Amino acid sequence: MVEGWLARAAEHFWEAVGGPIAPPRDLSPVISRPFPLSMITLPALDIAKVERWFAERSVPYRFLCQNRALCGCIIAARGYGMLFIDANDAAAEQRFTVAHEVAHFLLDYLDPRQEAIELLGNLILPVLDGERAPTAEERIHAVLGRVKLGFYQDMMPRTAQGSIDQGAILRAEDRADRLALELLAPAADVLAAATTVTSTPFERARELTELLEQHYGLPLVVARAYAASLAKQISRPAVAEWFGR
Repeated sequence: MVEGWLARAAEHFWEAVGGPIAPPRDLSPVISRPFPLSMITLPALDIAKVERWFAERSVPYRFLCQNRALCGCIIAARGYGMLFIDANDAAAEQRFTVAHEVAHFLLDYLDPRQEAIELLGNLILPVLDGERAPTAEERIHAVLGRVKLGFYQDMMPRTAQGSIDQGAILRAEDRADRLALELLAPAADVLAAATTVTSTPFERARELTELLEQHYGLPLVVARAYAASLAKQISRPAVAEWFGR
């Protein structure tokens, strides 16, 4: 059973882009249609290369962490986002990375920003864009606690004191992964394809892994983890079964 927030987020995405596409789903051709999001592919992507990309365009942007390799990342400011992807990754890896980063952009940046604007009006835009500090009245609204002021980047979220909030990172990464999977391989569709499977939980997970990798185009490691989760749902008895019906 897909949670309400996840079903709504996936439904909103497909409504925005004009409807679901056939698997294996590559979201990169459709994301710029309804969303203020551009995609940049760079070989051997790392933090330094993203910083250099901005520097070449006279944007003095720096990450608050040491250089390391990246599969992808989102940088957003003033309501617009830039999605960076490693051009050297395999196609399956790139598809999942795009979906994961798009999920970050929607769940962690664009949706909270739009909520703040709907609640407080366009006068809050200079606050959201980091151009001025919020007033005492604006601070009262809890929605501002969900909005990243100024530049947003999904890699290392930090608290107001500048420290890394590991709990927030884990929650954000989990939500982004779950939305990415629901967009690329909807649980209901995958489970419907597995209704004829009558094997053991281990065999179900193996068969689901093959389905997710070969038909839905997920990377093997991602397919294995997702298949294990879905196999548990197949194995879980219905409420009526607990009562012997």
